[in-house]
Amino acid sequence: MKIAQMFKLVLQKEEELPEIRSRKSVSEPRFIETPRCTSCNKVIHPRDTSAIAFVCPNCGQGIIIRCAKCRTLAKPAKCPVCGYEYP
Repeated sequence: MKIAQMFKLVLQKEEELPEIRSRKSVSEPRFIETPRCTSCNKVIHPRDTSAIAFVCPNCGQGIIIRCAKCRTLAKPAKCPVCGYEYP
């Protein structure tokens, strides 16, 4: 799953939420949780094509996100759900 696809899914889920107030107000901006690398905790930019996100091979529920630097250095990444360490 690419990072851009994750952002699109988040935006779709936010639009489905029922709200009382309009989000078009400048005083109430929309906050989206940006994806971070699970190894080094670096913020991943939505247009970063070298980062990768995939479902945990152990539990199938957690999403592991890795930046290009951690991928080349082969740093281990932990699943946020089950704690499985991916090499």
